[in-house]
Amino acid sequence: MRKRSITSVWNDTGGSVLIEATLVTPFLFTLMFGLFEFSWYFHKQQLVESGIRDAARYLARVNAGNEDGNPCSDATSVAQAQNIAVTGVTSGGTPRVPGWSVGNVTISCPSFDNTGLSYAGATTIYRVTATTSFTDPALGFFTLLGLSTPNLSASHSERSIGPG
Repeated sequence: MRKRSITSVWNDTGGSVLIEATLVTPFLFTLMFGLFEFSWYFHKQQLVESGIRDAARYLARVNAGNEDGNPCSDATSVAQAQNIAVTGVTSGGTPRVPGWSVGNVTISCPSFDNTGLSYAGATTIYRVTATTSFTDPALGFFTLLGLSTPNLSASHSERSIGPG
C-alpha cells in the first residue's frame, strides 16, 4: 500500500460534497421554515384585516334605532359586528384565525360636528372604528429563529351611513 503525501490528501475532493451539504443544510432548512412561517403570518394578518373591515362596514350600515343615530348605542349590533370580525357571521361560527376571540375586538363610534354641513348628512356624523390586537399562539417558529411572536393587529374606520 502506497503512502499518500499530505498534499495529495489536501487536494482530494472525494468527500467535499458531503461536508458542504452538512454545513449548508441547517441554513437552508432555517430559511425554508422561516419563509413558510412568515407566509402564514401574512396570511393570518390578511384574515384579521378583512374581519375588522367587515365588522366596521357592517356596523356603519346598521340602523341604530334611536334619535341620535349612534350605531354603537345598540349593544346587539355591536356584538354582532364583533362576531363578524372574528368568525364572518353574526352569531356562532369558527374563528378565522386560531386564538382570536370576540374579546379582542374593540368597536367605538366617535362623533364629529357637521353643523356647517360640510358633509352630506346629519349635523352629527359618527365614525365606526373597529380595532384588534392579539398574539397568535400558532406562530411558534418565530421563537426558534430567536424572534418574538408578533402580534396580529388591525384597525379600520367607516363613516356611519345607516341602512340603505
